[in-house]
Amino acid sequence: MKKQGMVSVFKKLYILFVIIIVIIYVSTIIIFLKYAKQQRNVEIGGMQSAVVHNVSALEQQLEIIYNLERNLVSDGRISSLVYDTSLNGYERSQLMLALLVNMQGFQSLNNIIEDITVIFPKQEMELSAVEGHGSKEYVPIPRDGDNTARSLVYCDGKAQMELLYPLTYSIEEDYVPDFGVSITLSEDYLQELLELFGSGEQAGAFFVLDGGEVLGQQPVEEAQAQLMDCWYRAWEKQGGGESFLGKGRCLGTSYLFMSESLPGYGITVVAYRSGRGIGSSAMVALLMMGVVLLVISILFFEILYQTNTAVNKPLKKVVQAFGQVQEGNLEIRIFHKPQDEFQYIYSSFNRMVERIQELIENVKEQGRLLQNAELMQLQSQINPHFLYNSFYLIRIMAKNESYDQIIQFVTSLAKYYRFLNKEVEQNIPLSREVEHMENYIDIQQMRFGDKITVHKGQLPESAAGFLVPKLILQPVIENAYNYGMADILKDGRIAVSYSHKEPYLYIVIEDNGGGGSSENIERMREDIQDYQGRAAGHALSNIERRLKLAYGETSGILLEQSELGGLKVTLRIDMRVTL
Repeated sequence: MKKQGMVSVFKKLYILFVIIIVIIYVSTIIIFLKYAKQQRNVEIGGMQSAVVHNVSALEQQLEIIYNLERNLVSDGRISSLVYDTSLNGYERSQLMLALLVNMQGFQSLNNIIEDITVIFPKQEMELSAVEGHGSKEYVPIPRDGDNTARSLVYCDGKAQMELLYPLTYSIEEDYVPDFGVSITLSEDYLQELLELFGSGEQAGAFFVLDGGEVLGQQPVEEAQAQLMDCWYRAWEKQGGGESFLGKGRCLGTSYLFMSESLPGYGITVVAYRSGRGIGSSAMVALLMMGVVLLVISILFFEILYQTNTAVNKPLKKVVQAFGQVQEGNLEIRIFHKPQDEFQYIYSSFNRMVERIQELIENVKEQGRLLQNAELMQLQSQINPHFLYNSFYLIRIMAKNESYDQIIQFVTSLAKYYRFLNKEVEQNIPLSREVEHMENYIDIQQMRFGDKITVHKGQLPESAAGFLVPKLILQPVIENAYNYGMADILKDGRIAVSYSHKEPYLYIVIEDNGGGGSSENIERMREDIQDYQGRAAGHALSNIERRLKLAYGETSGILLEQSELGGLKVTLRIDMRVTL
């Protein structure tokens, strides 16, 4: 039965688990998002560094090519071949051979150079480091006004740099130079340079000349054209510039573009990477985050399940069992198989219920025994013989004009009946029980006079307030008078004494009557033990049972022969047990 306002322990644990799991979730997401962002920034930074580094390397190579062109244009052998008309055929061939060897040496030392060509337009011939001497009609390379001597141009599917003499460049259609040097860049070198950025639609790079031509063959031409157009639109939207970092969308995905221009050479290096590519590490991190959160969720629900099985269900079982006990069902028993704390709790609960049942039965039996004891007392005192003796004694005292004795006797008699009729508590202080016993002794002493001497010991102060069942002493004294002193005509003796020896309190009532024989003591012991049989109405049997119920099996009545010569009755009470 659940009390109003009571919050289940499992609910509290569940709320605590939810709070913890939310904190873990949020912390994990924040950590992984920061990590993903950091990885993305690292990749972008790495991509930028690669672009800057490779562009710088390309610029150095182009500078070397430009300086080589200038050196060749300044070579006197070329001037002699053009302007010295005194040279014979052998001399001219020797000059061309020496010049060709020099060009081949330059070409072999630089991987970026595919071919070096010296042009003689007016002679309609050229010297090539690859093809040697040959005749060729001069066809000028188209240029626009933005081209300089350093600029790369695209002709016949090749990227070239050309330096003319006497003018380094001209846009006049009829301009024919005296000679010139043209250097063709290696496609393989350019391809290798581009492949450093990747290959395919996920990542890569391409070269764009100022004239709009695209160098390189990756990715495929159609995709390359789309990527170039996507970059150009993003670059133009951002306002152009030599350096560019931005996003664009084409081929059905988002791309990150980076570009660096070499204005002096009219070429721009454009690197790209798709959103999937640039965030690959971030995606891995997010995937890991998802796996971690999934594992945490599984563990969380497993913890909840195990907590519900190991804690919540057993607790509910205990609470329901207590509810059954509260409603009066003392037959309830609960069991727990696992060897844990709940098995101890369940066993303790079962023992508690059994003990409650025992206590209830004890209380019931105590009440029944007390009721029997009171009934026996009333029957004993109301019987005509007792009343006749009392009235007869009053008559004698009145006849002798012993008015003080009459007052004392009637007062004691009134106290006696008032105790029986007015004392409603089942357990009373020992001092109150002793007072009732001594009051009864006073009544009997007025009756027997000098025939019986009673010694009343002093009750220890440590035991005066100790609670005892009602009517456990007076019936013992009554037996001593009625049976022990029945045949005594004179010198009768009754002694009451007390001793406190931890943990027991001993109350001894003994006499010098005729009940101290071994046969009588043995018979009385059997009567006391047979409290459920024929001796159920016996006073000593009643007291024995009540003491054991109240203070345990070590308490009760001991019977033995008194040193006075009669019966010695000892009441032993375990004072460790309180009522």
